[in-house]
Amino acid sequence: MNILRRVAQLMLDINEIQAEAVFKVYGRFGLYRRLYIACGFPEGTAKRIEERLLTLGHEGVAEQHEILCRFVRGDIDGVRLFEELAQWFSGYMESCQAAAMTELQAAA
Repeated sequence: MNILRRVAQLMLDINEIQAEAVFKVYGRFGLYRRLYIACGFPEGTAKRIEERLLTLGHEGVAEQHEILCRFVRGDIDGVRLFEELAQWFSGYMESCQAAAMTELQAAA
């Protein structure tokens, strides 16, 4: 692996650590819970949505990191990178929406 690939991999690893830290801070401050409570959700529902979204966020960081690492290693080309990232993002958003809708239906 040449020096540019090593630097790119280091940047990806740092980005993953940073993204994980952001989700941990959101969890500690109860950011999502507070946001949903401010929007009028019951506290229990807001807490369950927050837990689910934080879990999905941690999983999403790992999945996105793996896709980008495969690109840096040369396993996939640029076109395939964008296709996989688009597919990942679409699935991630669907999962977040499904988690929120499930909790809302349970609360109703």
